[in-house]
Order: sequence, then C-alpha cells, then structure tokens
Amino acid sequence: MILIADIVLLFHFFIVIFITFGFVLIPIGYNFDWLWIKNKKLRLLHFGMMIFITFETMLGIACPLTILENNLRGVNENQLFISMWISKIIYWDFPSNFFIILYFLFLGWTFLMWKNYPPIKKSV
Repeated sequence: MILIADIVLLFHFFIVIFITFGFVLIPIGYNFDWLWIKNKKLRLLHFGMMIFITFETMLGIACPLTILENNLRGVNENQLFISMWISKIIYWDFPSNFFIILYFLFLGWTFLMWKNYPPIKKSV
C-alpha cells in the first residue's frame, strides 16, 4: 500500500507543479508566442483545477488525492525518503484561512491570465 500511496503522492505533486508553473509560464509563453501555451484544452484544465482547489478549500473539503493517499498510507506507516520530501513541499502547516486567501488570489491571477493572454480559438 505504501507504493500505491507514493504513486498517488507523486501524481499529486505533478498536479501542483502543473498549476504552479502555469502561473509563470502562461504569461511568458504568450509573450514568446509559444503555441502550446495558447492551447485552449490545457488552459481550461489549468483554470478548472484552480476553481476546484479554491472552492474545495473554501468549503473545508480535503483534496480527494490527499484523502486517498492518507487512506492508503495509514496513520502510523512510515514514508519513503522521496515521499517525505514531496509531502513537505506539498503540505504546508498553515490555517485554512491562509489557503482560502491564497487560492482566491491565484484564482484571480488565473482569470487575469485568461483575459490578458487568451487561448487561441480553433480554426474550423
């Protein structure tokens, strides 16, 4: 079960990386005319994830991946070295109000990126 929990954690980590790098790469890539940054499906995925994360935090709901990982890992089981460090990067010990404010700020940033750096419309 530890191996499956580590796979879930790694997947969770890649989602965090995707969202975080999106905040930086979208404006940069737009200015350098990178076509993959203008991909509407990619941008909808990024925007949708930010909406989901913001509202689950606002409603006090734990991330489904966190719940799955915790169930797989169990309370008293030790983590492998890599999963320990990924956990330290992903899970911060701050009050939920901090995350609600942070996620709303980043959701606003995501919305501004959508308006200022819109994805390209598919040509028919």
